[in-house]
Amino acid sequence: QVKARRAPNIPQKMAKKSRSSGIFFLASLLLQDAVAADVVMAEEEPLTCVAPGICKAPDTKFSRVITGPKPGLQWNINGGFCGSFSTQQSALAKGAYLSQDKVRKANRLGPDEPHGEHGNTDLGWEVMPANVAFTAKKLGLKYEEFDYTQPKPQAEAFKKFLKRNLAQGHPIVWFPMCKGDDHECYEGKSCPNGGHVDHVEPMFGIFSNHELNDTTVYEDDWILHASDQDLMPYYRTLNSLPDSTKMDGNCKNAQPGFGKNEMYPCVDEEVSYGLAVKGLDIEGAHTVALTIPITREPDVRMIQSPIEITGTVVVENLKPKTSYVLLRYDNPQALPKQPPFDDYTAVVPFETCKMGRWSYEDPKPFLSNSTVYYFAADFSDVSGLEDDSIVV
Repeated sequence: QVKARRAPNIPQKMAKKSRSSGIFFLASLLLQDAVAADVVMAEEEPLTCVAPGICKAPDTKFSRVITGPKPGLQWNINGGFCGSFSTQQSALAKGAYLSQDKVRKANRLGPDEPHGEHGNTDLGWEVMPANVAFTAKKLGLKYEEFDYTQPKPQAEAFKKFLKRNLAQGHPIVWFPMCKGDDHECYEGKSCPNGGHVDHVEPMFGIFSNHELNDTTVYEDDWILHASDQDLMPYYRTLNSLPDSTKMDGNCKNAQPGFGKNEMYPCVDEEVSYGLAVKGLDIEGAHTVALTIPITREPDVRMIQSPIEITGTVVVENLKPKTSYVLLRYDNPQALPKQPPFDDYTAVVPFETCKMGRWSYEDPKPFLSNSTVYYFAADFSDVSGLEDDSIVV
């Protein structure tokens, strides 16, 4: 079997600016550009579980794996797009596809702070604890941010935050530390309240031998996360996530180094950061999930050409045997805040089955460097259904 070619693993999951200046940056640019014309989808990458990570789901009585997010590969340029990739994957659970390019550009004009992150006011900034909520808001997402201002240590409260949101079907953008990295945030205010971060990852599953509406964190509660650097799912007990900056507790046996430490990271036990993506910020919208067949988005910032993506919309929790309307918006500026819903790109009437489910492969693909939003709505909330010119 021929292995897929890919850009060399340049350690930029959250690289400090000194590492991407001068000669290093030029070398990075040339190495990435050398394979820009040879884009290969990540499904062809070898699948190897990196120890001490566990890639087999635990055998528990109850579980919830959120539809949409999955392991994949971030863009490893300009400090690393781990925050953008994690936001992208989390938004899929709520019906939105957001290019990594568009995620970073969403925060280009704020918040007002000294920026130590890679980026600028044209191309946007790395997604960090200081701007993740602002980024989510600008992308039209509803969210809940973990309160990193509460008394320290915050590990116990953070685990409860994770369990509650994952059990409700809300994926998490979390900010862990990685073994062997320096755990130091950028100069400025990128990590408010003095926390420590090396990386950003999506978390999208919960497993337990107790009912998932039980908010108590048990020893046998597990989560599912991705590394952003390989295609394997990684399962961890909730209690194994926190550690000190010495990384000599739960992460004592984690392997240091790029391509290894992302698979078994730990969150700062003193000050923790995370954001739950809870839906689209649209009154009256019914949430749908979106699945896509790729795990590596072509990097348009490295002159790679965008590709067409065929999305599949998945409805899981609507009223059984009930008629709704699926709406698609390709223009973020046209995304409504409340009914009546109009100016949509496409509309598809549908009826759920007796389990309240429905799925739909959209025959109209979208480009990988774009943003696309899907949601379901009641017939009475949609304008223009009597118009013969609508796209169905």
